[in-house]
Amino acid sequence: MILPTKHITVENSLIGVGGLLLSRMSNPITVSALWEQVRILPQIGTFERFTLALDLLYIMEAVEFRDRRLWRTPR
Repeated sequence: MILPTKHITVENSLIGVGGLLLSRMSNPITVSALWEQVRILPQIGTFERFTLALDLLYIMEAVEFRDRRLWRTPR
């Protein structure tokens, strides 16, 4: 579920969903605003998958939560 396998495509894995979320975060954004942007995408599916992907990005230090907004970590 986190990584793609022969049965789970990249788009349906959490790492793929995380990449999709990162692509929508060109500027700092609130969690609810990001959810509103991506909730209709079939890869996201549910709010649970959305939060799991955000958790994964946070653990990987790809995003930070400051000032009530999500920020992409500069790399």
